[in-house]
Amino acid sequence: MNQLLAILNKNFGELDGETVTKVFLGANNQVAIIEGKLPYEGGYGALYYDANGIPNTIIGILPDGTTGIASAKEGENVIDAFS
Repeated sequence: MNQLLAILNKNFGELDGETVTKVFLGANNQVAIIEGKLPYEGGYGALYYDANGIPNTIIGILPDGTTGIASAKEGENVIDAFS
């Protein structure tokens, strides 16, 4: 019974993890979009990457804690723009 409960808990944990962050891959298995919890403190929303794998656009909670849409020039990292 304990083993069955452990397996169920592991499965629910994996499902819960999928609802927090979802990563979509583009060409050459590069990250194209991250939705959910974003890779910076307090970030949540959607992060879009350009063809070179550089994060270009954020929709959601921005690195400065505000909510909105931020986009960088082509080739520039939108997250770095907040440092």
